Amino acid sequence: MIPFTSIVTCLSLFGLCLARSRHCIDDIGIPTVNNQEYNYGIPHGGEPGYWTTIDNDPRNKPRRIAFSRSFYVFGRFEENKADDEDTTITAGLYKDGRELIYKTVINCNKGTWENWIRNINGVEERILYGMLNKNLTKCQPGEDFDLILKNDNFHLANWIFNAQALQHKVKYFSKKGHYVARDPFTGIAKHSFIHAVRRPAVKIYSMPELYDATHFHFKATGSAFFSRLAFGPCNAWPENLDSECQKVRDWIHARSKANLTDYTLEQLRKSNFPDANFTRGLGVFGNNVDKLKPTCLSKKYHHWIQEKVHADREMPLYVIWDGRKVADPKERNRAYCCCTNMRTGEVFNNDPEKNCVRMRDCMDTSMMSCKHAFDEELGKEILEQMETMGNK
Repeated sequence: MIPFTSIVTCLSLFGLCLARSRHCIDDIGIPTVNNQEYNYGIPHGGEPGYWTTIDNDPRNKPRRIAFSRSFYVFGRFEENKADDEDTTITAGLYKDGRELIYKTVINCNKGTWENWIRNINGVEERILYGMLNKNLTKCQPGEDFDLILKNDNFHLANWIFNAQALQHKVKYFSKKGHYVARDPFTGIAKHSFIHAVRRPAVKIYSMPELYDATHFHFKATGSAFFSRLAFGPCNAWPENLDSECQKVRDWIHARSKANLTDYTLEQLRKSNFPDANFTRGLGVFGNNVDKLKPTCLSKKYHHWIQEKVHADREMPLYVIWDGRKVADPKERNRAYCCCTNMRTGEVFNNDPEKNCVRMRDCMDTSMMSCKHAFDEELGKEILEQMETMGNK
């Protein structure tokens, strides 16, 4: 069994994760006493060798690599008692709690967003800005909001507000793969060459750098109030979506790295598939890859075995082949496989040590039948629903 250090930390520190997430290190409810500002100490933030490491693969020159992580902030717009105060949301990464690295500033009254860094000269600099999508965000009382920061690597970090990417412009290029890929038929290992790579055009060249961050600080004014923070190499979603698997799937997809074509969207809607409400996705500006969205047994309930749960820093990047580190074809889908609560979508009993293995071992492990996670009552309900639909 693979150790799930990150989730165990969450369980040991907070009893059980407070809301709806899968594989997050922390999932924290924000007290209502002061729910317009929160300063979160990033676990192992700025610690050398934790979120970044040196890849000493002998086939390549030693290189620094970084593990991705996501920050999720959930909240709600309420009645604004201070009519003369703009409704704003500011969130950012900081070193030692005070030195800016990268932040976003959202102003509901003006309908704008701006992204700022502390540049290499030590001066705060606005690097991106734009208008809020009024179809996604109206900032009206009673409306929920979510803000995500996805930190992909040393110079890529994307802000996402209510499924709108607060970034624009991409670049295309080709590159030689960093590691050797083994042909599953011949066993011959060789460098891969990747064509038409898409990346955000704007990189985050801040000083300090993204992985120097020790704190994630967010503050609101006016009618915006926070309710929850989740963090880690994970997926999180609104906590009011129990027994709403399809809505969770739609929510995660809309903020993912999916990049569906108009033709695909049209076919989904014509066929009346459960995914007919899918959006295009956010492409390179998205949060996690789309394959990590949940699998649903029905519109309401999650499948009791989720075959693709976000990998963490404990999962090896390579396998050993003929004494060398290589990228195994089975590891292209680098993820965990977990027994799952059919109502909530979370790891069964919030116990990943007993309910998760590497995806590549999923079908080879007797435990992964997940019989203990199958809810017979819900299974009967789904079967009866299918029979009713078949008789129509």
